Amino acid sequence: MILRHYTHRQFLPAIVARGGISTNLHTESPHSGYLLFELNPTTNQLAQTVHQFYSNSEPPWDETDTVVLDFDFVKLQAAGIEVHKTPHHFADDLAPNQPADSFRFVQSFLSLGYLTEASREQLSEYY
Repeated sequence: MILRHYTHRQFLPAIVARGGISTNLHTESPHSGYLLFELNPTTNQLAQTVHQFYSNSEPPWDETDTVVLDFDFVKLQAAGIEVHKTPHHFADDLAPNQPADSFRFVQSFLSLGYLTEASREQLSEYY
């Protein structure tokens, strides 16, 4: 099982320096304080929604800027990291054509140590 997170390539240096993803990078996010994930994604609906939401942001964000980070959900659970099912009512607004139970949230910070091997390799291509 994976938890997929989308981020802008501009944030990669900070993510690598911190050793994880943080809510500090997405201050204009509608789900402030929580990191948004998609559980076992089967479509790119959330990616499209992310691109729409951030298309007028600074920096602009389109498909070429997106970096996908897949985290191992089983490892997160084994480590006791709290993964929430929709802690707020905003999941319905994220991707209206996708069931809300396909989203998960982690508060504040998540270490890169929980990345899947494939995501680790992808990240190493940048650094």
